[in-house]
Amino acid sequence: MRRIALDIKKEILQLLKKNKEMSLRELESKINTNNKTIRSQVEELEYFGFVKIIKHEKNEINGRPYTTIVLISNSR
Repeated sequence: MRRIALDIKKEILQLLKKNKEMSLRELESKINTNNKTIRSQVEELEYFGFVKIIKHEKNEINGRPYTTIVLISNSR
């Protein structure tokens, strides 16, 4: 069954309320959807001021760049 964008955004916000900061890959696996969908939903949430997207130069473990998402504290 295909989920609507609003449901995916709700799941993202619920996970971030519990974890405060998560990578795009973590969100992708927890919500069980693809990277492109997660990225577009997170970008929309950032536009409306719910989250902040942080791009990191490199991961300490594998040296690759990665992106994390942080819940902005004044969001519901």
